[in-house]
Amino acid sequence: MNLRLPGLLLLALLGAGLLWLTWPKQPIPFVAVDWHGGIRRGDQAASDVVLREYDAQGQLQLLAHAQDAYHLPEGNQTFLNGLSVERFRRQGNLALQAEHGLLRNGDQELLAWGQVLATLASDNTLRTQRLRYDPKSGVIETQDPVFLVHGRSTLQGVGLWASVKTEQFRLLHQVRGTYVP
Repeated sequence: MNLRLPGLLLLALLGAGLLWLTWPKQPIPFVAVDWHGGIRRGDQAASDVVLREYDAQGQLQLLAHAQDAYHLPEGNQTFLNGLSVERFRRQGNLALQAEHGLLRNGDQELLAWGQVLATLASDNTLRTQRLRYDPKSGVIETQDPVFLVHGRSTLQGVGLWASVKTEQFRLLHQVRGTYVP
């Protein structure tokens, strides 16, 4: 029994030494850990991400910020954490905040979920748990419960369709609220 313990200790030290000698000394480029703990080459992860979009005259149109971003090139999707987006418009800025977001198909649509708060105009705000925003059409949609404040009026309902371009909105089901002129 006395000979077995030093032999096992020597074997463990030899294994640790081999692991140390073969461990990569330089970081492997462009490797990220995916949501399931697997390592995949080609994925991109970043922290403190800022995106700015300008119009043809050089005026800032969109400012987006995420605490963390993780891109999957296979589906052209980017997962976002700690998301805030502001679109600058003459008639008032559009602001959106959410715990999480997903950009699908490049910038074709944004899915936001987790304590979503959107300011549609200076006196219009909405809260929900999940929504979809199509920046090309300017349409915001959700099938979740919505709490909407319009001036001093408050509305609640399930489901929402809103157009950022025309500043129209429609609660879809179970609408109730208080209208204050």
